[in-house]
Amino acid sequence: ITGAGLEPLRGSTIIEQIDLSLVREHQRPNISPEPPISREFVLPILDSIIEREGCSLMHLQFPQVWREGPSAESEFHAFILRYNQ
Repeated sequence: ITGAGLEPLRGSTIIEQIDLSLVREHQRPNISPEPPISREFVLPILDSIIEREGCSLMHLQFPQVWREGPSAESEFHAFILRYNQ
């Protein structure tokens, strides 16, 4: 699982929710080994969704490993800032 399969969603204006956490509801988000989902594949696709006028995306859930201690310099942190605008 790298995230490349999300390519058909590129530029979508109708998708409302994306859950990349790779866990079921009420499961612990600690996955071992860490999921191989790649920021390099996923973030450009998500950027193409949020930059579109009429974007319907309201909820994004990320793998815990992405959320742990993001530095202000990280590509992920920069995406979060763009998404929250």
